[in-house]
Amino acid sequence: EAKRGKKQAIVPDDDSSEPKAKRPAFTDLTKAISNVVIDSTKKLSLTNDIRRANRRSKTQSDNSLSEELKSADENDPCPAYDYDAESGPDIANVSEFAFDIFKYYRSREKHFHVFDYLPQHPQLNKQTRAVLADWMVEVRIQETFELNHETLYMAVKILDLYLSKTEGVVKEDLQVLASAAFFISSKFEERSPPLIDDFMYVCDEQFTRQQMIQTEMKMLDVVNYDIGFPLSYRYVRRYARVTKTDMPKLTLARYILETSLMFYEFVEVPESLMAAAAILLAFKMHNEEATWTPVLHKYSGYKAEDVEPLMWELNHMMHKRRLIYDRLETVLSKYSHEVFFSVASIPLLPNVYALDRAIQAPRTATAV
Repeated sequence: EAKRGKKQAIVPDDDSSEPKAKRPAFTDLTKAISNVVIDSTKKLSLTNDIRRANRRSKTQSDNSLSEELKSADENDPCPAYDYDAESGPDIANVSEFAFDIFKYYRSREKHFHVFDYLPQHPQLNKQTRAVLADWMVEVRIQETFELNHETLYMAVKILDLYLSKTEGVVKEDLQVLASAAFFISSKFEERSPPLIDDFMYVCDEQFTRQQMIQTEMKMLDVVNYDIGFPLSYRYVRRYARVTKTDMPKLTLARYILETSLMFYEFVEVPESLMAAAAILLAFKMHNEEATWTPVLHKYSGYKAEDVEPLMWELNHMMHKRRLIYDRLETVLSKYSHEVFFSVASIPLLPNVYALDRAIQAPRTATAV
């Protein structure tokens, strides 16, 4: 397989477009992770916990989806508005099925629930994962492979699910695991996915071709080859469309979501709720009087009281990032670029929490 050359940048409004940025070698990730201090007092008695977690995530009856769809029709919070009917002539929107498709996505979220997995991996901690997520954002930019945003979000989800269902992963495994997660997601999402040799090249030959193939097979086996994940990125695009939101606000919501990929505290939160909280925060950062509307309730399935606690937690996260991950600035730099409307420069909302308070997703947001 031949290594691929760099491609030219795409139009900014295209979902696959991003500004060019300097890409560090993957060896930088190794160095960064090696400097992370791990709490050696963690103890492992986890095999049964993992099995119980996996049992809780087993599929439930499909009747629940039919009941949910029927309930949505009967309790429409905004019956006078039908975005999909308005966009009917555009066949790309699959208007006849769009509402049910996103309902189906929501019904599937519980099958991909990520549990608190760090106790299963004594060599990993929140900072290690943040370093890895920051690198994963950097390595996927247009200058390298021109990958879609969905590919990034899917790769992070695959990695989290894998770690949720395994134990004893060591730091040295993270390079090939992250690459294999990207390899899987790019083959699922991209028209022309990168080759194994491409990943080996950008990773400075830190692993062999056979290691990559074996890791890919193992990851797919662990997640049971079920990788049609509902992604927060798709939800936030849907929410923006139904509210006819402009690109700067949508891009701001994406900036918030992409920042959240670094924060382990949110791995248990459903993707649809993360997207809802991110877009509400984006609206409020543009206009503090903005509220959760009946339209958003209708198309997300969430009420204001479901979304607002998580929104304030995301705002707290944005404030704290500068303190706890001050050296991880890939996402900040990316969204400071004019191609992304320089949304990173938009002032945050005042923090309703003390800055030294730990980030914690609301309990109602992580319930399975």
